[in-house]
Amino acid sequence: MSSKPQPDFHDKIINSEPRLPAVVERELWVENRLGLHARPVAKITALAQSFEAEITLEKDGELADARDLLAILALDCPQGTRLVLKASGPQAREAAMTIASLFARKFGET
Repeated sequence: MSSKPQPDFHDKIINSEPRLPAVVERELWVENRLGLHARPVAKITALAQSFEAEITLEKDGELADARDLLAILALDCPQGTRLVLKASGPQAREAAMTIASLFARKFGET
């Protein structure tokens, strides 16, 4: 019996080849009133650094490494912005779920 976690319906698994790590893609929306400013971005980078995964955020074709605070700030993401998170590596799914949860909680802001 396999103990491989099953993706939830929000995850899009791009590579399901057993020998290669899966790439998880997830759509995120910036819902907090002030958008992605320094405090929320600091939370994203701290989480991204805690996982063994390569994580990027994409806005309108521009990519930012989720571990790079300035790169995320440069995406200029006010409330209502759509982002695509892509994660690959051993903890890709866990990283995507955790960061998506942070967005869903509006970073503890309104």
